[in-house]
Amino acid sequence: MNPIKNALKSFSVTTTNVVVALIFFIITAKISNPEFFGKVAIIQLLEVVISAFFYFIPGQIITREISYLYARKGVNKKVVDKFLSFSFLTLPFFLIFLLFPNYVKLTIPYLFLYLLNGAMNSIMVGMDMFTETAITGNLFLIIRWGVSIIAVLSHNIYLFIETWTVGGTISVAMNYAFLSKKLGLILPSFDLPFLLKHFREGLPLYLSSSASFLSSQGDRVTTAYLLGSYYLGLYQFSALLAGVPSMFLATLNNVLLPAASFYKALGKDEKRMSSISFRVLALISFLVVIISIPIAVIVVERFFPDYTQGIKVLILLLLVMTLPLPIGSLINFIIAANKSLRPFFILSLLNGSLVLLTSYLLIPRIGIMGGAISQVIVSIISSSFILVYALRTSTFILGRKESVLLSIMPLIALYEVLVDPAYLDFLLLVFVLLLFKLFKIITVEDVKLIESFSPSKLKFVALLMKMIS
Repeated sequence: MNPIKNALKSFSVTTTNVVVALIFFIITAKISNPEFFGKVAIIQLLEVVISAFFYFIPGQIITREISYLYARKGVNKKVVDKFLSFSFLTLPFFLIFLLFPNYVKLTIPYLFLYLLNGAMNSIMVGMDMFTETAITGNLFLIIRWGVSIIAVLSHNIYLFIETWTVGGTISVAMNYAFLSKKLGLILPSFDLPFLLKHFREGLPLYLSSSASFLSSQGDRVTTAYLLGSYYLGLYQFSALLAGVPSMFLATLNNVLLPAASFYKALGKDEKRMSSISFRVLALISFLVVIISIPIAVIVVERFFPDYTQGIKVLILLLLVMTLPLPIGSLINFIIAANKSLRPFFILSLLNGSLVLLTSYLLIPRIGIMGGAISQVIVSIISSSFILVYALRTSTFILGRKESVLLSIMPLIALYEVLVDPAYLDFLLLVFVLLLFKLFKIITVEDVKLIESFSPSKLKFVALLMKMIS
């Protein structure tokens, strides 16, 4: 289980997503309008609904259990059959979408495939099958954003949904073939005691995910309700573009849970793993934020002039999605260490309530900027909670280096919001690199560990880290 190689494989999927989606949005912005984009946003919102409410056994629990078994050479077909079966048990719940408009009804097959594919991916990454998930992921994204341009050209939302459904079908079929090749023919096995056991174990995480829907999407729902699909389109566009840097960083974050679970099963110290992950992700996150904001502003002004009124929202959302990622990564080590997840449910309820309240109060007064500010409030509360809980569960230790990094995060955010000229970001970039060098945030031992996992073509990365170690 090599986290760096696995991150590179996942990185290919993210790159495909960004490139093909950028082409899609450029074409959509030229030939369509924010109202059509708002309908696409609603379909994407339904994907989030599925992830939040229909994953009765959270993907993190599946990945952790499979990774434990994989480390001990204990993965077998029966376990995979049982985990896959929960997707089929959710089918009756999809009937609720029949109450919605026709184009939403047509998304039911696609949304089920989306759920099933997510369960398969959780199993596959736990078995170190990142190459296979990258293959199916890239193919699906080409269909999702590439082929669906045909539907945009014809202004046909129904053809758009049908295209996504075809992509989901192909992706599920390929993942099924990969799993069957590795384990033998797999078929859903409805072992209710097994499913109930893992449902109870993952219940706090499931409830937390469901409540997180309000905190992550409450601003969009409130925007759609109070301002309509036009402003939802503006806000969603800003959110999607702001999410591009975090999508790339998520490829690093997403490999941490299977890797942490794998090495935890082998007896490795989670505190050391979480510390080095936190520090390396902090370096990458800081640099990505500083570079991404001026680029994002230029992209909007040059290619999407109809969306320039959302630039300030874009900057805030980019900071919210990217800067706290090192803190958010600690959740992987909490889950891998099998610590209680109940407090996260309380946090999610608090965050969801705050988003709805602040969005409802601010959006009517300051428009879509109110939704962005509500996300800032939730991010501060959520990051503080995760940090405190990681320290209390002894999955993370707050040393001098970690304290320095935590103190820099709000300063970078304030600098990016208050300092307007893009060329001044260069000074911030130099300051961050000098700070890492001065406080020796990345040590020589850290570099050696990173180098041991790095493929030969990436040895230059270790050399660059040595320069600031």
